Amino acid sequence: MVWERDQIRASLTSKGFALTDDRDHEVLTFVADGLTRAIWTKLSRGKRYKVYSNPRLSDMSHQLKVTRKQLDRLIECDMKQHEYASHLRSTGFIR
Repeated sequence: MVWERDQIRASLTSKGFALTDDRDHEVLTFVADGLTRAIWTKLSRGKRYKVYSNPRLSDMSHQLKVTRKQLDRLIECDMKQHEYASHLRSTGFIR
């Protein structure tokens, strides 16, 4: 499955990710319980990166501490913010 950069950005920001601008990238950092967490990923601003396919999505799933299928659920909005936070807690990535 492939995802457009705009879809990824919109989905993750609706799930509690804070968007900050870097020079060449947009950085999405997970915020839970009012605290910024060490869970983050980047979206490139380049014209060649309007659509993300498997190699980049696999990297993104690793950065976000989910499987590739869970990443699809997160982007599709099947996985809600509280479910994602619960997953991170159960796997020990956040308290």
